[in-house]
Order: sequence, then C-alpha cells, then structure tokens
Amino acid sequence: MDPATVNSEIVTPAIANPQAAVPMASATPNPALADLQDIIHPDPIGAWPWAIGYWLVLALVIALITLLVIWLRKRARDFAPKKAAKQLLCQLDRQAPSYVSDVNSLLKRTAMSYLSRDAIASLDGEAWATWLDSYLPAPKRQRIGHLLAKRHQPTPLTLAEANELHELAKAWLASKATLSAPKQNLVQAKGYVQASGDAQAKSQAPIQPADTKQPEAQC
Repeated sequence: MDPATVNSEIVTPAIANPQAAVPMASATPNPALADLQDIIHPDPIGAWPWAIGYWLVLALVIALITLLVIWLRKRARDFAPKKAAKQLLCQLDRQAPSYVSDVNSLLKRTAMSYLSRDAIASLDGEAWATWLDSYLPAPKRQRIGHLLAKRHQPTPLTLAEANELHELAKAWLASKATLSAPKQNLVQAKGYVQASGDAQAKSQAPIQPADTKQPEAQC
C-alpha cells in the first residue's frame, strides 16, 4: 500500500470532527468570580449643605453690602448741611439790599457745620475768598471774593451780580470735596480782620441738617 494513502487515512478521521478535539468548559462556577459584586455608583451630590467656599462667598457679599449701606448713610449725613444750605439759598431774595451779607453768612454757617468755629469764623476778606475759591471749579474762581466784598459798600449788587453770586454759592455748596481747615499762611493773608471775624462769629451758627426725605429745592 502506498504510504501517502496510509497517512491520509490516519489524518482524515482526526480532522473529520474538529469540535471533538476541543475540550468542553466545565459547568462548575469559579469561586473567585462568585465573590464579585456589581459596581456601586456614588450618590449624586446634593445642593445642601453648602461647601465652605459658598459660605465664604456669601459672607463676603453680606460684608460688602453692609459696608456700602454704612458708606451711603455716612455720605448722606456729611452732605446734609450743604443740602439744607442750598434750600436756604434758594429762599433768599436776590434783590434785597442784604443779599450779599445773607449769602456770606450762609456760607460761613455751612462751613462751621463741618469745621470748628475757630477755624472759620475769623476768616474774612481775601483769606475767606481764597479759601472759598479752593473748593470751586477753576473757571469760577477769582470772582466770589469780589462780590462778597460789596457787602461793605452802600451800593447793592445789580441783578446780574446777584445772579452770579447765587451761582457761585450754589457751586460751592455742590462741591463734593471734604472741607479742611485753612492753612496758617492763608489765615494771615492780606485782608484778614480779626475783629470783624470775631464779631461775625457771635451772630452765626452752624447750619442744621435738613430733612433728607424732602425734595431738594430747584433754583
């Protein structure tokens, strides 16, 4: 018999059923796999309680709001005397012979509501005008002193001069700058009269703050 034929007869039965050569899996479960459990997902993160970062932001917001309210109330108190003075300024008669003196007295009373009487009451003449000019816009300076000086003259102001003085006084009262006591060299400037300043101080009183709930007069 041919050797090739013998080999083919031997090999053919072995490969006739290929699945017979594959061993069957055991039906017995693996003990190691039996101990495994399903994957446990974490609980979803809730909105409460807040993390420490949220509490810090909330505290910061509350602190800022509190500081803002305190600042606004302080600002309202600081500008209350000027607001009351603007209402009084609108009530003055610009054609009255005493208009210049009334405006001068109103400005001094307002200034003494913020500073000591000793620092303001003695200011007069050029020193007083220079101090007032320091709180006026640059285009409006060098005029209020000339107009206020006419209170010592027998001739009253013209209507145009009275209107100009009114606008200058209103601009001074509208200034948001913090008033400070005049410097010593300003007090000793030309035009300073100690006696007249002391006499005026006896009849002057600080402006009392007006009711902030009332609308500001327009003039």
